[in-house]
Amino acid sequence: MSERPPAPAPVRVFVAPTGNGFMRDIASWLVEAASLAGRDARLVDDSLPTADGSLDLVVAPHEFFELFDAPKAALQRAAAVSVCVCTEQPDTPWFHLSVDACRRGVVSLDINPVGTAALRSVGVDARHLRLGGVPSLAVPTHGDRPIDVLFLGGLDDRRGAALAELAPRLYRHRNELRLFRFDRPVTPATPGVVFGADKSALLASARLLVNLHRDRRADLPAGTVPPAYFEWARMIEAMANGCVVVTEPSEGFEPLVPGVHFVEATPDAMADAIDDLLADHDRRNAIAAAARTAVMDELSMVHEVRRVLDELERDVLPRIGAHLASADPTTGLWRLGGTKVTPPVRLGPFRPVRDLQLRAKQVAMAENAALRRLDRVACVLAHGTEQHVERVETAAYAGARPEVSVLVTLYNYADVVTETLASIVASEDVAFEVIVVDDHATDASRDVVRTFLAAHPEVPMVLLGKDANEGLAAARNTGFAEARADLVMVMDADNHVYPTALRRLADALLAAPDASAAYSILEDFGAQRNVRSALAWDVDRLCHANYIDAQAMWRRDAWRELGGYRADDDHVYGWEDWDLWLRLAERGGRATLVPQILGRYRVQAGSMIALTNLATDDAITAIRGRYPTLPWRPFPSR
Repeated sequence: MSERPPAPAPVRVFVAPTGNGFMRDIASWLVEAASLAGRDARLVDDSLPTADGSLDLVVAPHEFFELFDAPKAALQRAAAVSVCVCTEQPDTPWFHLSVDACRRGVVSLDINPVGTAALRSVGVDARHLRLGGVPSLAVPTHGDRPIDVLFLGGLDDRRGAALAELAPRLYRHRNELRLFRFDRPVTPATPGVVFGADKSALLASARLLVNLHRDRRADLPAGTVPPAYFEWARMIEAMANGCVVVTEPSEGFEPLVPGVHFVEATPDAMADAIDDLLADHDRRNAIAAAARTAVMDELSMVHEVRRVLDELERDVLPRIGAHLASADPTTGLWRLGGTKVTPPVRLGPFRPVRDLQLRAKQVAMAENAALRRLDRVACVLAHGTEQHVERVETAAYAGARPEVSVLVTLYNYADVVTETLASIVASEDVAFEVIVVDDHATDASRDVVRTFLAAHPEVPMVLLGKDANEGLAAARNTGFAEARADLVMVMDADNHVYPTALRRLADALLAAPDASAAYSILEDFGAQRNVRSALAWDVDRLCHANYIDAQAMWRRDAWRELGGYRADDDHVYGWEDWDLWLRLAERGGRATLVPQILGRYRVQAGSMIALTNLATDDAITAIRGRYPTLPWRPFPSR
């Protein structure tokens, strides 16, 4: 009677319990593929690898060993018995941390051939683990895909500038830009980010996925051109769900073929590529079908993982005991574990002229107050009252029944306000009125608006011209009090909206009755190209800094319940919108992000925020004291 062959070695796939959710997704694919390949496989996030006869794969070692709570020596011994699965781009800080763990083991894997070569160049025995599809990646699709263009990725300056360039074409499409920041772990609790089955469902609802490379300039010497890294994990997820990938030119995509399985386009040509694909149903479907077959069948991860595990069991597993006995895993460079070290006491920012800046701000604020008193005196002399408001209406204003009131506050923007009003007037599929509040501008702003109203009698518009300046907060409150619609869009006089903005923001509020406001991503133009207001509502992030611009649509009743913009406190000068967002958060309310670029933000020097930033400590202290129940972060040591 022949002996039964021994069972294959079990597989343990380790991943950090509090790390980025993207790594847990990759770890889950490995477990699924290993199980389908006949292995006893499970995911582990609560213990360290040991030399117990199992194949121990550590996904994203830069996270696992950094975040696991254990002594340094224990982490180093665990790395020595592990097969590290590296996921990061070469020459990044995360890649360097991975190298420290990889050097302790017998062999390492990398999901990209570029990363594999980089590991080998520093002396690591590295092998390529090609990602592919597993059955759970693909979800059933039902009929039409409601999203034309999808973007999923971390936001940096390079990607922000590229998305800003696409904005004039994207706004016409049904697009969704799911952005996040890499300034903290991206977990299932991170607002606006999806993982696992939710991500697959999102990809299955999209026609195109746009892929833009990460900004690598800070990681490399000046003038160095980084490899165009092919983001395999993101590509596999999209292709498995029939979503066509449009990516910048990349390296390391073989055996996939550009033009057959995905589309390559330079940033300058990407808008045309998107439009062409959306217009060509047959070509799009052919690419989607070829890519799905490639990743789910030809590049099935089950086949790749079976090959790799068999190789590891044959060539690596028998060597681990001797390797651990003969090598000292606690020697050599180990930069991991920095977050577990008591941080050094840091001094606050070196600001030798801090007191001078504070006095300068106080002088400037006092000058503003004095000018407003003079305005009131002049108004009394001219009109017998401290405030007089000139009212100019278009012929269409009186009889209008708007769904949205668009509020434009105006102070010394005579050269650009016409562009702003023209962008509003171009709005589509929505009944709106425009309320312009001139806060006693000292240039020709009021005359410019009068001329615009006279040229557009068919558009419901009203100009409220104040003869005494009262400040931005008071001007906005004046506009809200005039608004007749239940929804009020707040705009500065130098910004723009795309024609679809009002309709889509209004629809977002109709779909989210618990939201007090809706905001969209804004395209920076002028002095810089980037995007802003791009992250989902997150109270923790809001307490760190204001990341949501004032250009948003409010429910008028919610504004009223919050008491409007604070107009009686110099501490919030320039931060009126942040103060209102914080008040909303403190009362348990929220705003909803429409993840599309629907507006444009003019970047220029000399705005009122420059005066605000002369001295911020007193203002931040006052705001924290006003909303003590919010999750504020500690002040830095001084």
